[in-house]
This record gives sequence, structure tokens and C-alpha cells, in this order.
Amino acid sequence: MFAWCDSKDVADCALVGFPESVALEVHDENGFETYLFHEAEVSSTGSVVVARFVCRFPNKHWEGRWGLATFLDAIAKQSAYIDGLSVDEIELEDDWKTLILRTTLEPAGSLVDALNSAAMRVRSAMTQAEIALGGLTWRTKYETDEAQFCTQVLMPLLRRMGFRFVRYTHGTREYGKDFTFSELTPFGYYRHYGLQAKAGDVRGGVNAAIDEIIGQTKDAFEMPYYELGSKEARYISTFIVAISGRFTENAREKIVEKIPKGIIGSVYFIDRELLLELIERHWQAKQS
Repeated sequence: MFAWCDSKDVADCALVGFPESVALEVHDENGFETYLFHEAEVSSTGSVVVARFVCRFPNKHWEGRWGLATFLDAIAKQSAYIDGLSVDEIELEDDWKTLILRTTLEPAGSLVDALNSAAMRVRSAMTQAEIALGGLTWRTKYETDEAQFCTQVLMPLLRRMGFRFVRYTHGTREYGKDFTFSELTPFGYYRHYGLQAKAGDVRGGVNAAIDEIIGQTKDAFEMPYYELGSKEARYISTFIVAISGRFTENAREKIVEKIPKGIIGSVYFIDRELLLELIERHWQAKQS
């Protein structure tokens, strides 16, 4: 059975128990806050409920910064870097351009809540497409809000640099590591990395931040971490301190002086200037 409704009509409907025999097209006049994807086709396989976010837009009515086909193509490419999001269909040759993105819905809460939550992945792909096409507009919040710095800059960048198993571990017994990720070496083995992120500048004066980074550096090498679904302990061989500001007043030198000598060559520092260079090299250039 195929049915159609407006999002306000199912605002109070629970997602749990969604019938397998029904394909429901939900229309939202605000496009689930995406302004492009106004329909979501919801269906169930029994074990999971799936949503297909649909964009069908006429080229002649498009007034965006880039051509509609260019923008939708960029969104499709960026979806490969968003967990749980994939391209189900794309058609850019016709006057009516089509892009359908597929994702699963979380069973808790109402159907509309689940759709709005899933639409965040679509919006993330759109935001990252804009960055790929036009460059990153550095926000002052990145220098004060560590969470935004991590989720909007570092995580997407690490994935575009080709690292595998990129995990944002902040707050979950991180032991000095906000991120863990791995690289497949030419020898066929994985090299494991840890990254500690800081918002703003790090100064080399009498500063608690210096002591905190030193302690986190030691913990990062000494304490293992575990990949999701695996009981194998992993130890990092490279540690990175990434900040959204600048290292000032010999801060790097003071950190290196106080960490164990055996790990000095395995600790690297990345500031805002280097981050912008990496973004231009790995994020924009490959996608524009």
C-alpha cells in the first residue's frame, strides 16, 4: 500500500511498529529544514525503518550560488563521508533534477522526530558540499566552541584525508584522545593515530593548558582504545595536537621539553593556518 500525507498529519504517530506493507510519502513544506528535500519516503523491512529523502527541483526556478546540477552532484559526493547516508538515485540531465538520499530512522520517538533527526545528516552533506565548492568560512565559534571545531572541521577533514575508522571519542573514556583513526600503510598494516583538539590559542607561559596537553599526550600513548565491535586493544603510534588558534610563546617547545623523549618524533602540532591549508588540499580541491 502506498500512502501520502503531510508531516503535521503524523506529528504524534510513533515510529515503532511501522508496518512492512506500507510505503508512506511524508511531505514537509519546510523541507525538513533542508529547503531542497521536501519529501521523505518511509518504509520498513521489519528490522529497520528506512527513509528516502527526495529532491526533485526544476532547473529554471533555481537561484542558488552554483548551478543546480553542480550543487546536487556535490551533495551526492559528500554523502559518502556522512555515516548512515547514501545516494539512492541521482538524475542531473533532465530539466527537473533529482537526488534521493537514503538513511535509516531511529525507532525512538515519533515519526516526525525521527525524520527531523535523520534530516540532520542530509543538512550536513549540504553544508559540506558548500564548503567543497566555495571553501570553508572560518567561524569565530571554532575558536571558543571545541565541539563545533571537532564536528564541523576536524571530523570531515580527517575522513577526506583518507583515514579509516575515524571516531570522535570525546567524553567516552578518551584517555587523552578526542579522535582515534587509522591509516593503512604500504606494508599492509594499520598505523593508529590519536588526536587531541583544543579551541583557541595555546600559550607557552604559566598555563594549565600546557600541563593538560602533556598529561593527555602521555595517557594517549600508554592507554589503549578499542574499535567498535572489537575486543582487540589498539595502541597509537602517532599523536596530534590540533587547535583552532595559534601556538604562541614557544608553547610547542615547552610541550616537547616535558613529554617523554621516546615519543617526541611521534607528536605533531596543527594550528589554524595549517588546518586551512589541509582543507584547501583535501576538501575543496578534490570536490570542486
